[in-house]
Amino acid sequence: MGDKGITTAILDRLLHKVEVIHLNGESYRIRNRKTIFDTKSVQT
Repeated sequence: MGDKGITTAILDRLLHKVEVIHLNGESYRIRNRKTIFDTKSVQT
């Protein structure tokens, strides 16, 4: 974001009342995104 102080303040406010859940394993989002790039484009 450019300024470490502002970035820290924004993250502090966003994460103030949340629970962070760490997940292990393969990311479905990344796996599905890879399949998008494997298909051939219609545009030339």
